[in-house]
Amino acid sequence: MTRSLGVVAALCLASPAFAETPRETPRDMMIPEVSTRPQVLTPAGQIPYNTIFLNKCAGGCPIRPGTTDSRTDRTSLAGGTSTVRAFKGTDAQWQTILACVKDTFSVFNINVTDVDPGSADHFEIMVAGYSSDLANSSIGNNTYGVSPFPCGGSYIPDALVFDFANQFIDNPGAFGNNAVEEEICATAAQEIAHAFTLDHVVVNSDPMTYFQYVGRRWFTKGPAQCGSDCVGGQGPFGQTCTGNSHSCACSGQQTQDSVALMTSLFGAGPGTPPTITITNPKTGDNVVPGFPVGAVVTDNSPAPIGNVELRIDGTLIDTQMRGPYAFNSPTTLGNGTHKVEVTGYDAQGTPGKSTVEVVIGPPCTKPSDCSNNTDTCIGGRCVPGPGVQGGLGMACTDSTQCASGQCGSDGKNMYCVEECTKGQCPSGFGCLIDTGMTTGVCWPGADDGSGGCSTTTGAPGAAISSGLLFALLVFSRRRRT
Repeated sequence: MTRSLGVVAALCLASPAFAETPRETPRDMMIPEVSTRPQVLTPAGQIPYNTIFLNKCAGGCPIRPGTTDSRTDRTSLAGGTSTVRAFKGTDAQWQTILACVKDTFSVFNINVTDVDPGSADHFEIMVAGYSSDLANSSIGNNTYGVSPFPCGGSYIPDALVFDFANQFIDNPGAFGNNAVEEEICATAAQEIAHAFTLDHVVVNSDPMTYFQYVGRRWFTKGPAQCGSDCVGGQGPFGQTCTGNSHSCACSGQQTQDSVALMTSLFGAGPGTPPTITITNPKTGDNVVPGFPVGAVVTDNSPAPIGNVELRIDGTLIDTQMRGPYAFNSPTTLGNGTHKVEVTGYDAQGTPGKSTVEVVIGPPCTKPSDCSNNTDTCIGGRCVPGPGVQGGLGMACTDSTQCASGQCGSDGKNMYCVEECTKGQCPSGFGCLIDTGMTTGVCWPGADDGSGGCSTTTGAPGAAISSGLLFALLVFSRRRRT
C-alpha cells in the first residue's frame, strides 16, 4: 500500500506466519478503502463526535455494500447484501466485553455504549457473527476481524468495523490461554482503532498486536514498534520485515504512539486511576522531621506504573520511577500538622492519589491537643472523630470511605475504625482486642474494661465481644487490597 491510497482497510491475512518470534493466529484483515466522505475536524483538530457503538446484532444485522457508513449499516467490505448473525454468547459474556471495551478506551474522551445512536454520527463495531457473513471472498474464514484503514486522512467518518465474536466463542483456544471475552474485547479495540490509522505493533500488551497475551490489553503510551503481522518477510502492505517488525503503514515511520494519536482525535478521558495506599505513616501519627513515607501503587493495567510523586503540604518533594516506593520527608519541616500526599500515574498518565496528615511535635494526650476541633486523640494520634465524614464510628460500606482506611463489620453494623490499645478510645467507644493481640480497634459501644462504656445489646453501636474482632479486621484488610 502507498500513502496515496487515501483510506486503507485493516486487512491481515489468515495465512501461515513467517516469524522469528512466536506469534498467534492472524487476528484481522486490513482492506484498502478510499472514502468519498469528508473527514471533518473541530478547530482543535478533533473528531466532532465520540460515540463507539458495540452492536451485538440481536436478531441479525442486515448490511449493504457501499461507502462505509455506520448510520445506514453500509460497508465497502461487504460482498453483497447479507446479514451478520447475532452474538451467540451469554448476557454475562456481553456485559464483560462491554465493560472491557469501556475500560480499554477510558483514557480517551470516548463514549462506549451498546445503545444504538441511530442516525446520529457514531463509530460502530459489530461484535457478532462470522467472517463468512460479509459474503466477501477476499476475507478468509479464519479472519476474526476486519476494518477499513485510512491513510489519506485521520479517520473514517462513521466507520463500521467487524469483530467476529462467534468465531472466538466457537474456537476459544485460537489465541492461546487468554479469556475469550478479553480476546473479543482486544479485537474490538483493534478494529475500530484501525479506522483511526493505527497499525499493528509488536507490544504484546497492546490491543494492536498479533502476539499472544494473557490479561487485558491497553494502548501503548509512547513509541511502539509496528509489526507482529509479518508473512513471508513482509508486512500486510508489502513492508520489508526485520523479524516481526516493519515500518508503520500510513506514516512510514518505525513506531506509533497510540495514546498520543487517539488523544489528538478525541481528547483525554478520565482513565482508570491506579490505587495508592500509604503504608506509613498513618493519619494522626506523631513523627519527626525527615520521617519516612512508604506507599504501594497498584493498577488494573499490566503496564508498569509511570511515576510516583511525594508532596508535603502541596510541595513536590521527590519523584520515583519504580517501586518499592520509599521516600524521606525534608528534615526542615517545622512543628504542626502536615499533609502527606502520594500521587501515582499509570502507563497512560492517569493519576491516583492518597493523603494522610501527620503531626510534628509532642504527641496529643487529649482531643484539645489537636489542631482540628473535630479530631479526637487515640494513642497520641490526632484522627478525624465522630461526626466527621469518614471519621471514627461513622457508617461505611467499604474502607475507601474511612479516613483510617479501615471499615469494620460486626455482621450487622459497619463503621469506620481506628487502631488502639486498651483505654485509648474516646467516650462512647471501647478498644476491642482479640485474644493474643496487643492492639485492636475502637468500636462504638464496646466495653474494653477501662470503664464507662455500655449500651443496650442489639442496638446500633451495642457492646460486642472481642471474639468478633478477628472477622472485623479481616474484613477491613480485604477491602483495602
